[in-house]
Amino acid sequence: MLESLSRVIIHAPHIPLLRHLALRCQTSAMTHSHAFEQSLETVASHCEDPVPLVYAQIFEHYPEMEALFILDTDHGARGHMLNEALSCAQDLLGPDTFATSFIAAERQNHEGYAITDDIFEAFFTTMHSVFRGLSNGEWTPAMDAAWQAVFEKVAAARL
Repeated sequence: MLESLSRVIIHAPHIPLLRHLALRCQTSAMTHSHAFEQSLETVASHCEDPVPLVYAQIFEHYPEMEALFILDTDHGARGHMLNEALSCAQDLLGPDTFATSFIAAERQNHEGYAITDDIFEAFFTTMHSVFRGLSNGEWTPAMDAAWQAVFEKVAAARL
């Protein structure tokens, strides 16, 4: 939606302030998306598989969740969930073609497992925390800003 609005405003040169703001919004979204991707590349260069680390921290803060994964002996479900969350985060920082709806639906699906909104959102902040810790000092303020944008969009994604 922002992209569509930006295209309309950009082609309205008689409104220079709105054009400038639209370009800033586009640039900000692109910057967040780029910084987010950089954060993932940084993590990948320091850790082959962050899944166990992310879930260890989740289980440390929410021990009741570990029982939900009793059958996930190969960590396949955990890896899938982390991958889905990262795909949603990337989409939220870009065109948002699916992420807002997907996250809102998954909130409801997770209610059946007694996962509250706080715990659901904590998954994203936990990923950030673990990834930042894995960055070996290469984490940047732009990466934090990108993740903050993800947190805000995840918090707003509701049915």
